[in-house]
Amino acid sequence: MVQSTPIETELFFARPLDSGGGYTWTLSSRLGSMLRIVQERFGPRDSSYTILGFEFGGDIPQIWFPGNCRHVLIQLTPECATDTVRACYQLSHECVHLLAPSGGQNANNLEEGLATHFCHRYIVETFGVNWPSTIQSYAAARIAVEELLASDTSVIRRLRERQPCLPLVTPEDIISIAPGTRHDLAAFLCERFIR
Repeated sequence: MVQSTPIETELFFARPLDSGGGYTWTLSSRLGSMLRIVQERFGPRDSSYTILGFEFGGDIPQIWFPGNCRHVLIQLTPECATDTVRACYQLSHECVHLLAPSGGQNANNLEEGLATHFCHRYIVETFGVNWPSTIQSYAAARIAVEELLASDTSVIRRLRERQPCLPLVTPEDIISIAPGTRHDLAAFLCERFIR
């Protein structure tokens, strides 16, 4: 149930900048910026999906596919309508899932860890807030992804050139792209994510 707390107007209403050179951030313009950053860091998204935007509802943030026609919509939890930082945290996490929407396939630790890594970095870089995950499975997946990224920050981009859909990446793919990767780490990253 949506609380009666007033919504954060900065999420939805753009105001002209004093400089006259544009408008203030809204959640929609932040979505565009997040998508640009995600693609710069991790490779292009599958543009055969049309991103419809975002809505508030449900118990957990997620993407879903209304009409089952390659449209994808980001669903944020209702409390995000009253909390800009929380909204950006959830939105930035879901942006990683927009790179190659799996259409219902289960995410692996690689995809969820990368999404958690990206949203954490985005919130620190944008708001100066350290917002660690309170759910152990997300934290563990993030740590594993950051271990993979530690030796080569371009590894995800190169991995996605080989296999664009992260849930389909195999341990062999990871080791082929990043030969120094421990076998147990590669195997963990490719396991189905369990919340």
